[in-house]
Amino acid sequence: MDIREKMKRDWDRRAKVDPLYWVAATEEADEASYQESAEHDANAFLQGLGDRAAKSSRVLDLGCGIGRMTAPLAKHFAEVVGVDVSGEMIKQAEVLHSSVANLSFSANNGTDLGDYEDESFDLVLSYSVLPHLPPEVVASYFQEVNRVLKPGGWYRYQFWVGPERMMANNDTLNIRVYPPEAFNSLNRDAGFELHEIDEIDYLDPVLQLKPVWVNVKKVGAANLEVKLDGRCEADDSDDEKHLEGSLLIYLANKHLDRGELNEAEAVLEQAIHYDPDRPEGYIAWATIRVERDDIKGAFTLFEMLTTRLPDFAPGWVFRAQAEEALSRKSAALESIRKAESLADDPDLRTLTGEIRERLRGMK
Repeated sequence: MDIREKMKRDWDRRAKVDPLYWVAATEEADEASYQESAEHDANAFLQGLGDRAAKSSRVLDLGCGIGRMTAPLAKHFAEVVGVDVSGEMIKQAEVLHSSVANLSFSANNGTDLGDYEDESFDLVLSYSVLPHLPPEVVASYFQEVNRVLKPGGWYRYQFWVGPERMMANNDTLNIRVYPPEAFNSLNRDAGFELHEIDEIDYLDPVLQLKPVWVNVKKVGAANLEVKLDGRCEADDSDDEKHLEGSLLIYLANKHLDRGELNEAEAVLEQAIHYDPDRPEGYIAWATIRVERDDIKGAFTLFEMLTTRLPDFAPGWVFRAQAEEALSRKSAALESIRKAESLADDPDLRTLTGEIRERLRGMK
């Protein structure tokens, strides 16, 4: 598969689930926190930019998503253009911000800015985009940003600099961290002069590192060796699958916390479809079905779980409980036998014993 196709596929899929969440990833995972993050990050962009760009500037937002930062910035500049690899994101951005006259959006192929002429922008921004891309794609974008910037134009972008962390070449979600030498070389070879690196007040719990805003100025032509053949694995890497699955489960739980059961079920359906080997999605969705007095629906989900993961002992216990509630004694006993043949957890064996005792009293 071509990396351009995979980036488009991945971000179109995420946009269809919940574009606000996937472009902001706030802890609250709701619309209010999305709007707050948009204003906060747009203000941080402007404050760090200072007086380097005039109000008459033409600005490009690289990786704009649904226009989270693009829209609030439109009132500060003459023209703002948002570009993103996801056609689904762009479609939603155009609907959300159709009333803003000096704002436009377009989808690109994920590696270049071929729709825009040389030296056609005064300023380029990119937030929470570049660290998710393979290094060769980042290099391609740096070269393209140089091309579309006017001489002396500014590029302000968010990045991660620290102990090196690189992911699979087809990973479009996990964060990559560039060591200082590679970071400096990237800017220098792309024809940029580094001016400021401002630390962002957010400590990533996994990386134990803070991201940065970077200000660079175009001082010459790019001299990068961009080796972009585009070929990559079609299937997501284990790291990417784990992170996306975890974020989907998190989003579903936030909907549950707010009592938004329909929304939670929709996300859990996507979670199971995306990673059918992850039991949490089945269990959470089945729990909602039980709360909605749909025991048959819960049983169907546990049946799917045990079919997909036959060696997952808790799945058989959950299935037995659903079969017990449906008065399917023989089936429940068979599920208990299966669970006991797999389980070495004392607590799980205690639970299977309790279920077995109840089944004995069932007519």
